[in-house]
Amino acid sequence: MEEEAASLFGRCSSLCGSGARISAALCPRRASMDFLPYPFTSADRLTVRHFRKSLPKPLRADFDASVEAVMMAERSFSTDQVTQGHLIIGACVVSAHRIWMRHHLDPESAKAKVAVPMRSLWKRSLRIMMRMLSFFSKDEFEALRRYTKERGARAFGPSFKIEYLETDEGFVSEVHRCGYSSFLMRHDATLLLDLFCEWDRIWIDALSRKVSFHRPPTQAHGGRTCRFEFRRGS
Repeated sequence: MEEEAASLFGRCSSLCGSGARISAALCPRRASMDFLPYPFTSADRLTVRHFRKSLPKPLRADFDASVEAVMMAERSFSTDQVTQGHLIIGACVVSAHRIWMRHHLDPESAKAKVAVPMRSLWKRSLRIMMRMLSFFSKDEFEALRRYTKERGARAFGPSFKIEYLETDEGFVSEVHRCGYSSFLMRHDATLLLDLFCEWDRIWIDALSRKVSFHRPPTQAHGGRTCRFEFRRGS
């Protein structure tokens, strides 16, 4: 049962990534991304649309142009479909931040504006995914451990370096290289890195009491790595 639940968890997680098969009719295309090395998927369009809608209408055309320019500059780093999906999220965050600063906001105030859509990005899908993991597995902790060990690193692509470790109390997923951090450094926007850490709160807060979770300071807050520690809960 735990193996089936882990498999289901993997299939559900793909709905939140760049491979989601959502009707393109629901995701009107604003920007031309024909230059991308991999398909610009419906999920990618939903991501762009999500951030676009957070901006005042007069600023949206500039946002579209900025996302295109960032992704054009990132073509050589788009080594696979998964990585490209992460880059598109990064492009949306950086572009929205730049647009707000052009709208006469200081960097921190612009960051606060971008934090609003970031906190809700794929929130419903991620919460459903976590609920399904809990509902369909007799042992939620074991299903999560199996998924993290067998598929966790692959789900993020080669721009991330993630190590899986067994401990006496449970298991650890430790990020030694963060693809978002590398992306933001290339665009002089490391100020925004902690927004990606806060995005994790969506699934962290959805964990049931069967899983005890701890995360020491991440790279965005001075940590050498990003360490996700899982133990059995009550």
